[in-house]
Amino acid sequence: MLQKNLYRATAFLIISNLLLSCAQFVPPTGGKKDEVAPKLVKSIPVDKQTNFKGNQIELYFDELIDVTSLRQELIIIPEQDGYYDIKSKSNSVILKFDKPFKDSTTYTFNFKKGIKDLNERNEAQNLKLAFSTGAKIDSLEIEGNVKNLFTNQPILDAQVSLYEVQDSLSLKKTKPNYFLKTDSSGNFKFENLKKGKYRLYAYTDKNSNLRFDNKTEMIAFVKDTIKLDTNIRNINMALYMANNDKPKNQKTLQRAEDFTVIYDKNIKTYSVSFVNPADTLPYSAQRNEIKFYNIPLKTDTVKVNITVRDSADNELTHLQKIKFRDQERRTTRRNKQDNFTFQTDPKSNEPVENNLVYEFYFDNPIATSDFSKIKLLSDTITVEPLDEKALAWNMYKTHLTLTKQISAKREIKFEFQAGAFMNIRGDSSAKQTLRNPLLKPEDYGIVEGIIEGNTDNKIVQLVDETYKVEAEQKTKDRFLFTNVKPKPYLIRIIVDSNGNGQWDYGNVENDIEPEKVYFSEEVIRVKANFELRDIKVNIGDKKE
Repeated sequence: MLQKNLYRATAFLIISNLLLSCAQFVPPTGGKKDEVAPKLVKSIPVDKQTNFKGNQIELYFDELIDVTSLRQELIIIPEQDGYYDIKSKSNSVILKFDKPFKDSTTYTFNFKKGIKDLNERNEAQNLKLAFSTGAKIDSLEIEGNVKNLFTNQPILDAQVSLYEVQDSLSLKKTKPNYFLKTDSSGNFKFENLKKGKYRLYAYTDKNSNLRFDNKTEMIAFVKDTIKLDTNIRNINMALYMANNDKPKNQKTLQRAEDFTVIYDKNIKTYSVSFVNPADTLPYSAQRNEIKFYNIPLKTDTVKVNITVRDSADNELTHLQKIKFRDQERRTTRRNKQDNFTFQTDPKSNEPVENNLVYEFYFDNPIATSDFSKIKLLSDTITVEPLDEKALAWNMYKTHLTLTKQISAKREIKFEFQAGAFMNIRGDSSAKQTLRNPLLKPEDYGIVEGIIEGNTDNKIVQLVDETYKVEAEQKTKDRFLFTNVKPKPYLIRIIVDSNGNGQWDYGNVENDIEPEKVYFSEEVIRVKANFELRDIKVNIGDKKE
């Protein structure tokens, strides 16, 4: 009897599992793979319909569909107020809106990659739906391309925004009337636009809020108002960083030995004045920092007025209170002297030319230098004398440049004895030896050419495949690069319109365009002991 009941229980479990398996939906296996995307067979409204008064959109397809990513992918232009609900059934989807569409307005729904078939996740291709709530459907178009200004590479998913002209436009506060994203080639195309006057911008919109954040996002814009009455093609836009806000005092770092003021962007120039003329502290600056050193020892608060300017001459003036940490810790820490090292350009073992330019970088300002403890040797035996004319310090005594014609045939060697440099903390430099082989011209190439189509000052750069600047020079029209390392390059040309020796990013709010940047059309392939001459780069009549 027990055995019979056991057989019955086992049979019941087997049958139950079979029934459960039959109840589950499992896509069929085997056979030819489905590579056909779902096709739209019906829509309400139909594409290009006018006088549509409904509050929901219905789409019907020829197969089962998956719409799990539709909300993230769908772009509705112009943006519709309120919220919409997505309801899907096997081969259909309904979008129901809680607010009516605007009167006499043409809407475009771009579904991008939001609708796929259920089996193989094939995406519905180029699925768009346009309709009008008025008697006519707008049909004007604007199309173009977005690239990176400094790489000339297309930008994927750049936010391209079209604003109807208004008295005041704030990119930080105002949402665009029409917007879309660029494809992998950087291309964009607005469709079903109404006749009117517009301003066109593109930005990276990292937080997807349809507004421009100038601190973290790149931007490009068309300077002139677009008068749209016919289709417009071939608008080229180039994104760049354009933080036009004045610098901000971001934070300070307080230590016993120094006090650092840190700003939110790099500083081009600055000035410091002590409120009490009797106060004095040494200080130095680099990138976005100004550092004050506790020499001579200060226990009270020192007040200074600081004025800083960024590369676009945006200025900040502020009062800074400087208070060092307690002196006891500093005294304990400074019982012994530290030996420091320094950085050089070129680095040790990198090749140098006979017309030697050697740069030394120090973390702290140098108080004294003893050049009797520095020896420069050509080919290990010939001593190259060092004199004051060959040496130049920057104003902060943190950067020393040596410029000298040397007689070396094979290499140079720097020998630094301990104590060659003493910084303002009382630390001395450690013993250090640097060797650099002499550059052999036959191992390098020459690049020479001319720039046509523009008479402004220019900055010509050789950039490698990572867009690192290998060489740079300022010119009007001709360039000559010698001793160029063998590898592929592009020629990048910055039009220095104001002649200040640097690229300027203009002012978006005031419709001041950035200085133009151009690239050679072809890659320059430099080989050893080879000359590339008569290169012509024409930058006339081009628009970025």
